[in-house]
Formats: sequence, C-alpha cells, structure tokens
Amino acid sequence: MLEEYIDRAAIVDVAVAYATALDTGDWKLLGGLFTEDASWAYSGSGEQVRGRDAIVARLSTGGDRYDATHHLNGNHVTVVSGDEAEHRCYFQAQHIRRGLPDGEHLLVGGRYDDRLRRTPAGWQITHREVTKVWSEGNPAVSAS
Repeated sequence: MLEEYIDRAAIVDVAVAYATALDTGDWKLLGGLFTEDASWAYSGSGEQVRGRDAIVARLSTGGDRYDATHHLNGNHVTVVSGDEAEHRCYFQAQHIRRGLPDGEHLLVGGRYDDRLRRTPAGWQITHREVTKVWSEGNPAVSAS
C-alpha cells in the first residue's frame, strides 16, 4: 500500500514538473518527462505530435511566443497498475503577451489525461491529451 502512495505522489510530481517546465522555459526538464516514443495531443484540434523531441519542439515553439505563463494543476486522479499508470488532472493556464490591442491575457481551463510508464529514469509520460474546456480573454494571445 505504501508503494502505491509513493507511485501516485511521483506521478503527480511529473504533472507539476510539466507546468514548471512550461512556465520557466526549461525544455530539458520537459523532455525528461516523456518517454522517447511518447505522444502529445490537443483534443478537438486534430493536432498530435509523436516522439519526445517533436513534443519538446512543439511546446517550446508555442511557449516562446508568450511573455509569461502560469500553469496550475489540481484534482489529480491516479491509477497505478504495476509499471503502467493513468493520470488525470485539471489545469488553469494564464498566458500573457504584451502589447496586443485587444488585451494581453488569455486564461484557459481544461484537463490533462495521461498514460505513464515506470522507467529507469522514473515515471514518464507515454501519452498526454490536453483538453481545453473553457477560455477567457484575448484568443490572439495564443495566435502564431
């Protein structure tokens, strides 16, 4: 039973590290959270990226357009089955891009649905699906 709690805490730590990596631009940290063959998808957009390097490239390119971001996670639910796990949490993400005429802020709420695998490097994400549930503010903040 104790091992299950340790695994669940380690998986939540992966979700928190993802937010930290995005907010600090620590792309090396971000890469270490995914398996080499991982996938990342943005639900509803049809966008799916495969492979650790491609995921980091996609998220760093998107993240570099902002002057600041602030991601918060909560309501973590984790189910561990041996060396595999499923995780879901909610997020709120504030995005700031200075100088836009219709507003500099975009706040997004949604959830992350993850599959993870225990590896020699610890728990790593094999698949993350990002689902936006709502947003408030200027959508141009996230425009390319």
